Amino acid sequence: MNQAILTGNLTADIEAREVGEHHLSKFTLACNEGDRVVFLPVESWNMPHLSEYLSKGSKVLVSGSLKQDKWETEAGEKRSRIVLTAYKVEFLNPLADSINEGAASKPRTQATAVNSQRSAPRSRQRHRASV
Repeated sequence: MNQAILTGNLTADIEAREVGEHHLSKFTLACNEGDRVVFLPVESWNMPHLSEYLSKGSKVLVSGSLKQDKWETEAGEKRSRIVLTAYKVEFLNPLADSINEGAASKPRTQATAVNSQRSAPRSRQRHRASV
C-alpha cells in the first residue's frame, strides 16, 4: 500500500491550472525532520478551492500517495523526483478573528478536510500505478 501522511507549511502560494476537464493545484510542502527540513512537491487534483484558503506559510496535513516522476533533459541527463499526490488536505492554521465575528477572542484551529472528488486524469492514474 502506498500511503503517506505529512504535515508542514507551504513554501509559496499555490499554482493552479486547468488540465483538460481537471483542476491541478501544485505546491511545495516544507516538513521538519529533526534538525533538517524536507521539501516535497505536492499535486492535488480537483481541489480548486485550496488557493482560496491556503497561501505561503499555511500549515497543512496532507494525505496521499507517493510517485516518482522521471524525465530526461535536453542534454540527455536523466532526472527524477518524488511527488506526493494528495487525496486529502487539512487546514491547520488558526482562523482569523474577522472570520469568527461574534466568536470568543481565543483563536480556534481550522481543521477543514478537503477530499478530491474525482481521481487524477486517466493518464496520471496509469503512470501512478506503474511506479
